[in-house]
Amino acid sequence: MKTLITARFDKKYTELLETVTKDYAFAGYGVTGEKMPESELKEKIKGIELLITEFEDITDEVIEAADRLKIIVCCRNEAFASIDIEAATKKKIPVLRAGGRNAIAVAEHTIALLMCISKNISLTDHLLKYTDELTGVSYKDGSGRRAETMSEWSMDPDAPFALYGGGPEMYQKTFGQVGFGMIGREVAGRARALGMELLIYDPYVSQKDMDYLGAKKADLDTVMKDSDFISVNCNVVPETEGLISREKIALMKPTAYFVNTARAKVLDYDALYDALKENRIAGAGLDVYPVEPIPSGDKFLGLKNVVLTPHLAGSARDIVGHQTDITLHDVKKLLAGEPPRFICNPEVLS
Repeated sequence: MKTLITARFDKKYTELLETVTKDYAFAGYGVTGEKMPESELKEKIKGIELLITEFEDITDEVIEAADRLKIIVCCRNEAFASIDIEAATKKKIPVLRAGGRNAIAVAEHTIALLMCISKNISLTDHLLKYTDELTGVSYKDGSGRRAETMSEWSMDPDAPFALYGGGPEMYQKTFGQVGFGMIGREVAGRARALGMELLIYDPYVSQKDMDYLGAKKADLDTVMKDSDFISVNCNVVPETEGLISREKIALMKPTAYFVNTARAKVLDYDALYDALKENRIAGAGLDVYPVEPIPSGDKFLGLKNVVLTPHLAGSARDIVGHQTDITLHDVKKLLAGEPPRFICNPEVLS
């Protein structure tokens, strides 16, 4: 099976690749770090039977130029972001995806954001590195002189212990989660390992599916109202756009923390900003934004009770190995006449 690979590829899976095909070539993003132009791809894809891609745009024109293409593999969770699945379906070409390739990375990042904001890790790190706020205080006699570096155990009301300590432990707190898919399950498992009680909102998942974690299925209002920590880990579909609305945020405890590592469309960012600015909730961690990259003057940048990362949650060096392993095993299943785990257009198999 003549194969073109434009995705990043973990060479330790070469032996597995060669159980599928021995006629393969690497090009495009996986080699150069830049997407192959459509004009070049239309030439490269002629005679190709198996295409393994990641970020190249596989348009209807590219698919039309593929005279022998039998399988398209996208090494991403959301293949529709770069592949015209409708065009592939019309030509009866199955489109596979790397479902769950970054589930572990997102789960770890979610927990890290919660710890950073609830324990003031990011804020105090910044203050220590870029200001003298924590390395000295003005004497109360008004002299303007600076004290020596204070002990972290100082009971002075201006000391770090008093100003930035005292955040909540996660142990035995209630962890509320919106979404219990592949990423959500990884997040919930880590929260459970920290000794947290789990409340989960996902109308597509049964209580029985959550029992292995000792989690409790709940409606969204209950999750928002009763949780000490809340994580959004659902996909964007019509039902979830704007799901975390101003009304839902208003239900949160004043001591609660909120994290979004899913998609911006799920959340009312103006409502979250108001709640943070007015200290109606304790803090938030965000990895996704309505406009990306986040503008330099964005209002969230001025808040102390929010930790921001630039859409990094789904990134880790191990992901290349995950996507290579997941997709190659699904190609093997497909070639053996078995249904693959992650297929975008299963109707073509019939």
